[in-house]
Amino acid sequence: MRKILYICLMSGWLAALGCGYLSETGGGDTATSLEPRGPVSMDKNDYPVFPDADAGADPAVSAEQGGKGFTGEGWETNTEFDFIGDPRAVKGGLLRETISDFPGNLRIEGPESNTFLNSIVEGMVYETLLGLHPTTMEYIPLLATHWQISPDKTTYRFRINPNARWADGQPVTAQDVVASWNFMMDEGLQAPMARIRWSKFEEPVAESKYLVRVKSSKVNWRNFLYFSGMIILPAHVLKDVDGETYVLDYNFKLLPGTGPYEVLEQDINKGNSLIIRKRKDYWAEKDRINVGLNNFDQIKEIVVRDRNLEFEMFKKGDLDYYFVNRAQMWVEDLEFDRIQRGLIQKRKIFNHSPLGIQGLAFNMRRIPFDDIRIRKALFHLFNREQLVEKLMYNEYELQHSYYSGGIYENPNNPKISYDPELALKILAEAGWRNRDERGRLVKQGQPLELELLYRSQTSERILTVYQEDLRKVGISLNLRLVTPETGFKLVMERQFDMFSMAWTASSFPDPETSWHSSLADVDNTNNITGVKSSRLDEITDAYDRMFELEERIGAIQEVDGILANLYPYMLEWTAPYHRIVFWNKFGYPSGHLTRTGDQRGIPTLWWIDPEKSQRLNSAQADPSIQLEVGQTEDRYWLDFDKVEEQAEPTAGL
Repeated sequence: MRKILYICLMSGWLAALGCGYLSETGGGDTATSLEPRGPVSMDKNDYPVFPDADAGADPAVSAEQGGKGFTGEGWETNTEFDFIGDPRAVKGGLLRETISDFPGNLRIEGPESNTFLNSIVEGMVYETLLGLHPTTMEYIPLLATHWQISPDKTTYRFRINPNARWADGQPVTAQDVVASWNFMMDEGLQAPMARIRWSKFEEPVAESKYLVRVKSSKVNWRNFLYFSGMIILPAHVLKDVDGETYVLDYNFKLLPGTGPYEVLEQDINKGNSLIIRKRKDYWAEKDRINVGLNNFDQIKEIVVRDRNLEFEMFKKGDLDYYFVNRAQMWVEDLEFDRIQRGLIQKRKIFNHSPLGIQGLAFNMRRIPFDDIRIRKALFHLFNREQLVEKLMYNEYELQHSYYSGGIYENPNNPKISYDPELALKILAEAGWRNRDERGRLVKQGQPLELELLYRSQTSERILTVYQEDLRKVGISLNLRLVTPETGFKLVMERQFDMFSMAWTASSFPDPETSWHSSLADVDNTNNITGVKSSRLDEITDAYDRMFELEERIGAIQEVDGILANLYPYMLEWTAPYHRIVFWNKFGYPSGHLTRTGDQRGIPTLWWIDPEKSQRLNSAQADPSIQLEVGQTEDRYWLDFDKVEEQAEPTAGL
């Protein structure tokens, strides 16, 4: 069987008859008319990949230069891909979901731009040249209809779709690709990670209005993946906006995009909420790639910093779904009347979403965390086993890897367990062997006092246990609750001792932008712990030239082993599923999520089902009405894999 790679996609493109019902579930501002829905075809061939092909082409551009009549001979494209969404989806309505903080800006690049909300907005407002199908991982057309890769894999050409348009009505051209690369490389943008990535290319060349060429300045197996996935921005606006101007003037003002949604300045309520609004003139609305996607007229992001308050808001009907990140809640608190009657659905969704990093990050630039013995000892004082058993009902698995749950995980990583005796021995070796009159460990007369920043009160039940275990051995731990905005700023500026942190993951690992030494002392990068390793640098530099999967697997496993033995984080726990509860008014594709996505795909994939919404309204008004209670566990994508494996041996016959 072939090996399959998975990636977490963050993109806006990522059967009953509708009769124009109003959705009023939960009260408030959810009452939004839905488009009528008639019979629909489930045959992908009834949905063209390029509808009205070249209808918007400039007549002055010849077919040979990518204009009308372009045949694609000698080029690659993909017209065989299946749906991502469900053709039966209904358009319209409002989705209300929460974010834990409101970012300091809505930029796509630059200082403090790598936040959860920024990534959501980026994926729904802007588009890239190509995408990756979340089921097959095949390239699929977006802004570009066709592409070429040179035999030496260093030069790429793309043909822009002549129908593509910016939100302001201007056509997308090859010059937009050139301008986007130059923008990403502008030092005034203050984006060191972006410069590392895009410096691997020479400046792109616009061969014509619709043809663009780019050459790699460095050999890298990911170069085509990266360049085809670069966010494209409008050259006609960027001619007056350099990196410095963007950082100064575009905090909450967005450059025009080509995607299905937009964010208007009047829809931004700083610190409280934001509305992402569906465009009525989206150029690719009828393309096969968008069938069944981008269904909501509006997506409202509401800031709720307290998870308990968020749950109460959900139960009241002020929010449409709730992501359950506490095992106790899943096991004990989700058997109330509205779930038992089917008004609220409970799902544990299994798929292949890449597992990220979750744990307590050490700032290795600071004393005493610059001493690996301190980091290791503190890890041995973290009783993960007891926490998972007693507080989390054994719903999780301990995390021992920085690339958990897949082919890149190093099986030989140390399995750190709770061992106070060993921890004290390690601390003594590091000079922390004496105690003061209060029983605290001291070195050169100074007690071992640490500070841990965290952003959610729900973390306190875990962190206070760790605080008490440290106190028992003579270590003082100050727990400091900060707002998500403050915490993010402090971490990006390296102003912390320890920080409770989680990162999402990609199935195409990029160790350079997370662990390279050149980013260790630079603000606004992902190397927040300050990892520096000459061997890691050697591997990440060589990794770019590893075109064979097996070689890359070996390299990442070595990276994983180095990190696991450096202890930049106290890793916590993980699980191969997503737990969600939601009001029973939604339709969704098979599997609820994509094969490789997580709950962040809900705004793109789901829709308000008029019949379900009407039944839910009736059940809310009449307590005697029982709605269907669906299966709690959805293993669609695991079953999908089994079918694929069984079919695989005969695929080539």
